[in-house]
Amino acid sequence: MFLVALISAMLALPLYTGEEPEKQVPAVGISTNIPYDITWVPGYGVTSIPSVSMEFYPTQWRRVTLGADVEFPMWKNWDTHRFMQINNLTFWARRYFFAHARESADRFRGPYLFANVNAARYSIGFDMHGWQGEGVGASLGFGYKWLLGKRLFIDTGLALGYFYSRYDPFVFGNDGTGWYYYDFQGDPVNFVPRRMELHWMFYPTRVYISVGLDFFRRKK
Repeated sequence: MFLVALISAMLALPLYTGEEPEKQVPAVGISTNIPYDITWVPGYGVTSIPSVSMEFYPTQWRRVTLGADVEFPMWKNWDTHRFMQINNLTFWARRYFFAHARESADRFRGPYLFANVNAARYSIGFDMHGWQGEGVGASLGFGYKWLLGKRLFIDTGLALGYFYSRYDPFVFGNDGTGWYYYDFQGDPVNFVPRRMELHWMFYPTRVYISVGLDFFRRKK
């Protein structure tokens, strides 16, 4: 009877294969900016600005991550002369206050500081008047990330900085051609593209309330 019980107990034990349990570490977080997704623009109504943000988690760093954002609305309505076409690319680095547990499934979270640079091109028009140009900028900001469950997170932040752009206003010709023209009253021979400048200094340059997912990779 004892022998039968011993054999049964041995069969119930898990087999030892000599391999350690598989470990995972955070690899990348992918999110979208909710305020951009439900943007309201006068004259347009709700105009979604599609956006994707990727945050890369280097395993050799315990507090620093790298990331990139892209926004790409391409709305246009020729009949009402309204356009919202923007391509914006941002690169950034974050420094978290809470140290990440290196080489573990622990995730980056809590308050952080960040710096970013961006480049954009745009064509925005309302009621036959618009602006077309390109610009670059740099910002500093503060944010906070909350973890929800094993993968989900909410990421918020605000940045202040500088944005410089060269642009031209344009108007609808209303001459039967259906064309748009740069708003320039002088001799066309003297026209120089991107003759106007915009300096946006020490104002908000980024605001985000993002929802995203963390993805893991196997630790080798």
